[in-house]
Amino acid sequence: MILHILRHAEAVERTPTIEEEHRYLTGPGRVRFRKACGRIRKLGVKPDLIVTSPLVRAVQTADILAERLKYEGEILLDAQLASGFDPEGIDALLKRYGKAAELVIVGHEPDFGRLTAALLGIASPCSLKKGGMVSLKLDKKGKSAEFLFLTTGSGKAFTARGEAIERLQQG
Repeated sequence: MILHILRHAEAVERTPTIEEEHRYLTGPGRVRFRKACGRIRKLGVKPDLIVTSPLVRAVQTADILAERLKYEGEILLDAQLASGFDPEGIDALLKRYGKAAELVIVGHEPDFGRLTAALLGIASPCSLKKGGMVSLKLDKKGKSAEFLFLTTGSGKAFTARGEAIERLQQG
């Protein structure tokens, strides 16, 4: 399975009137992520399934990705991907969606950085920038992965594992 791990694009900050789960994408965040999706499309990403955290900013990110990739399938909401996703939870996620040959999951930091580090066998922390996506080819058990590429929220692509991991570890 190809697994694309996508952090939501830039969102408004939490305020006394905007709670965490209701934070939405900023205008500039939408524009930058649409541009990044052009690069993602050029890299050949064609998901069978998109699954997202139910938080507004993640759903909006998934919608933009689907539109830019001309994805016509259903976008599924999964509460497991809300803030607090544990890398150990990948097993349950893969059981639910493992029939997809190419899966995009949309969620949050620091959860997705920890998941990326665990799958790549990296001891030091990783962090996906807003709108960033790391693409991996999972082994049959979903316990480890081969790095494919990293895209940043501004649309830069890194295909060399070493350079991408350096970028992920910059935080």
